[in-house]
Amino acid sequence: MNRRTPLDNCREMLVSQLLILGEEKRTFLDAYFDVRSPERVQLDKQLMAYTERVEQLLAGPDELLSSVVLIGSQIELEYVDFHTLDRLTIVMPEEADPDEGQISFLSPVGRQLLLGNKGEIRAISTPSGSMKIRIASIGWASELNVEQVQEPDRLDETNANTLQDLSRGGADHAL
Repeated sequence: MNRRTPLDNCREMLVSQLLILGEEKRTFLDAYFDVRSPERVQLDKQLMAYTERVEQLLAGPDELLSSVVLIGSQIELEYVDFHTLDRLTIVMPEEADPDEGQISFLSPVGRQLLLGNKGEIRAISTPSGSMKIRIASIGWASELNVEQVQEPDRLDETNANTLQDLSRGGADHAL
């Protein structure tokens, strides 16, 4: 019997992303940026770095897939100065829904988070100013959804103790 894991789906999604960002990159960039835009040139370089990193990750073990922020990653951010948490999913532009915590990798915050490493502290520029965040955890939205269906969302005693001093962020935060 051939049993698929949630990470198999993630690997397929990453291969699909490589095809879109490789074969259709110019069309993709044309849809969102003017040809002469410096932002487009910067994003083109970032997409090249992204595709190289994804290729490296796909060649490695499954554990590496949750070590870096990619399109499709669900991340938990800790606002270092405020000791609050927020959960975001980095998505393709057409899937973005900021009210649901789904931000486009093309958004200013999404671009700053892309390729971030678990545990890394970054200064993120937002419309309300710069803030320090720590990438507390990285998972795959599809993998996490499967786990939540199998086991209801309950905090065990260990998680409750870890989170007791942290409040949850949300739509009221600057991101």
